Amino acid sequence: MTESSSAGKPVVVGVTRSEASREAVRWAADLARRRDLPLRLVHAQELPPGLGARTRETPGEAGGEPRQGPVMAAHVRAAGEAVLHTGRAAAGSAVGAQVSHELVHGRPAHVLREAAEDAAVLVLGKRTSTVWEAAMEVGGLASALVGHLPCPLAVVRDGREEPRSRTVVLGVDGSAVSEAAVAFAFEEASLVGGELLAVEVRPARAAGRPDFLDESLLDISEALAGWRGKYPDVPVRQEVLTGHPAHMLATAAENAHVLVVGTRGRGGFRGALLGSTSRVLVHVARGPVVIVPPTTAG
Repeated sequence: MTESSSAGKPVVVGVTRSEASREAVRWAADLARRRDLPLRLVHAQELPPGLGARTRETPGEAGGEPRQGPVMAAHVRAAGEAVLHTGRAAAGSAVGAQVSHELVHGRPAHVLREAAEDAAVLVLGKRTSTVWEAAMEVGGLASALVGHLPCPLAVVRDGREEPRSRTVVLGVDGSAVSEAAVAFAFEEASLVGGELLAVEVRPARAAGRPDFLDESLLDISEALAGWRGKYPDVPVRQEVLTGHPAHMLATAAENAHVLVVGTRGRGGFRGALLGSTSRVLVHVARGPVVIVPPTTAG
């Protein structure tokens, strides 16, 4: 993400009743403050069918006044407004008067995809799963949105501890890493006064090759070419790991400020960080994950 592509666009956060949502709102508010962007809270609400028409009398209430669909719709809307009010309270004063909110009727995935069209970043909360649940979980809203948004997607888990460092971990997969992902990672590291740790994960079988380490370090250097000069204030470290890409990246970023990865997009990655790995990271990473499509590079 570059200044030209995000200037004036809000950080959009999907708001629900969950604790994960409140964590996401707080994280999104901090991000908006750091980047001097507005914060927009969006609550997607699916109305039960038939609310626009007169409903049947409730059993046991024969002779009473039938409830009206518009009255029920008003109650549903009031519940949605309450969710937004709670979300706004969670944001606190992090961005002051730059906070807005919107209640939208529709399926959450559709509503948030549309909201992402004019967003600098879309932020979602996610409930913390047990190891077994994470292994079995293949769906969910965040997974459905990975690879289908024009802006970065940030996923924040509930119950997370404050990061022990200000390190920004950037996943590198040995291909032409999205310029947008590299830009986001360097900018975030600069804004929080932290370092950037560039990590490439290779298959375990690759470790036996004599040129394994040199090739991997060259991949990382090529991915970061030019960016160190743009952000001379950001210290850079490089690390090469072997194993399952998502799990190794999640481990490397366990105590980090944030983990940043790219997606295939239209250009394509030839290596590990394909959409499937990004979707796994949504479920296994303990800290915030930002998934950046290449189209956000300006």
